[in-house]
Amino acid sequence: MHQILAEFLDKWVWPTAPGAPGAEFRLRITEEKCIKGWEMAVAATLTEIEKGLASGNEDWKRRVAMGGYAAEGVQMSIKQMSAQLVSVDIAEQERYIDLQRMRARQVWDECKHSKLHVEVLMEKGWIKSERDLLDNPAAHLQPLPAYFGLSMMFPHIHPLARAAQHYFVEAIACLGIATYLSRVDDPMMRHEHLSQRDEELMHFMEGKYTIDTYCGRPEDQKPVEDTLEFLLHRMRVNL
Repeated sequence: MHQILAEFLDKWVWPTAPGAPGAEFRLRITEEKCIKGWEMAVAATLTEIEKGLASGNEDWKRRVAMGGYAAEGVQMSIKQMSAQLVSVDIAEQERYIDLQRMRARQVWDECKHSKLHVEVLMEKGWIKSERDLLDNPAAHLQPLPAYFGLSMMFPHIHPLARAAQHYFVEAIACLGIATYLSRVDDPMMRHEHLSQRDEELMHFMEGKYTIDTYCGRPEDQKPVEDTLEFLLHRMRVNL
């Protein structure tokens, strides 16, 4: 296991609040399913960085910034988070109000993240302003259905299904940021990642809190486990 993942597990994954009803379930799916996916993600990020550093040019940095903008841009995040906010049934609003508040906060976080990628593109001279991205298909391409297509449907499956994405995928975001900060010296790329670190960690902790708090019963665990299975399938993780 890579040291970056081991440190993340020790600091953020294994600690558990006493008496949390869903903690045993979370720790089980972590050991049985999540860790292998996280190990693959760290290895893939390291390979991406080393390949970029060895390329001798900065085009890979442009691709990282463009990909980040497409994945976290205003055009995606507002649609995604808004769909999740309005799809929780009125009768369930009281039970899930904490999750609704966190989702509203995440709209702001994701839109801010897109601006960090724009700053890199501008500082490097690849665009003059964000308006230049309006006619660029690469700035609006999101090829991950696990992150966009199905995530629009998570709330319609069950209000807790989104927790699987927060816990598993946002951990990958945290690990990716830690990996970039451990390997890349470029001040703009470090700014691009460092400025997201605490917010991505908050999104991961939202998933952890949701599972620990709400998933003590088998009927509440099932949508989380089903969604996690889909995310692992998209990553081609063989358990």
